Amino acid sequence: MADTPKREKLFWIGTGLSYSLIYGAPFAAWYDWREAKGWRFFDDGKEWKQMDKLGHVWSTYHLSWLYKEWAEACGYSRESARRLGVLLAWGFQMSLEVTDGFFPKWGASAWDMAANTLGAGLFWIRDYLAPWKVDIRFSFFPSPYAKQRPDLLGRGIAQILKDYNGQTYWLVLLHQKSPIGIAIGHGARGLLGGYGREPESVISARERRRWVLSIEPHWEVLLRRPQWATRIFVAIKTPLPALVYEGITLRGTWVYF
Repeated sequence: MADTPKREKLFWIGTGLSYSLIYGAPFAAWYDWREAKGWRFFDDGKEWKQMDKLGHVWSTYHLSWLYKEWAEACGYSRESARRLGVLLAWGFQMSLEVTDGFFPKWGASAWDMAANTLGAGLFWIRDYLAPWKVDIRFSFFPSPYAKQRPDLLGRGIAQILKDYNGQTYWLVLLHQKSPIGIAIGHGARGLLGGYGREPESVISARERRRWVLSIEPHWEVLLRRPQWATRIFVAIKTPLPALVYEGITLRGTWVYF
C-alpha cells in the first residue's frame, strides 16, 4: 500500500506516546533519582505468595496484545505485528526492572523478569495452540486486609493495584468452537507484608493460597465478534459460580469476583 510507510511511522509515534503515558508517571512518581546507587538484584521470589509476579504475567501478556493489534492496524503483517507486540511489551516492562536495580529500596528482581518473559511467551505461542486458546484474566474484590494496612495495600481505587488479597489471576482454556471455557484462578489471603522484619514462621502462619475453579464465556463465539471488539471481556474474568479451595477447605460460591 502506498501509505504503508506513513502508517508504520504512525505506529512508532503512537508507541512512543503510549510508553510516555504508561511508564512516564511511574518513573516520575516512584523514583527519587537522588537516591540512585550502584545496580543490584533483589530476591523477592518468596513474597506475596507470588501474586505480584502474576501481575507481571498479566500485564505483559495484554500489553503484547495491544501493541500487536496496533501494529497490524498500521500495516504490519500478522507475524511481524505479533513479534513487535511481544518485543515491545517485554522491553517496556524490563525498563522498570532495570531502573529498580539502581535503587536500594527495590533492586532488580529476576523473578519479575521471568514473569514478564512468561507473559510475553504465553502471548507468543497462543496462535500456535489452535483449535485451543489460552488467555490470562484478572478479577478483584475489596478485601478487609486493606483496612489493616492502608499505607501498604492502598485506599479506594488504589486497592485494585496494591491489595494482593483482593486480586485473582486466571488461566483460561478455550476451544475455538465452544461457547464456554475452563478458568483456573490463583489468589491469596493474609498478605500484610512484613518481609525481612517479621519472623518467617509468623508470616507463613498468616498467609495462605486460594485456588479457584470456574467457567468462562468465550465471548468471540457468543457475540460473534472478533477479539478486538471483545477485548474488555477477555482481560477481565466474568463473575460466575466457582469452587474455592483455601487452606484445607473446599467450598462453592454462586458468584466469585
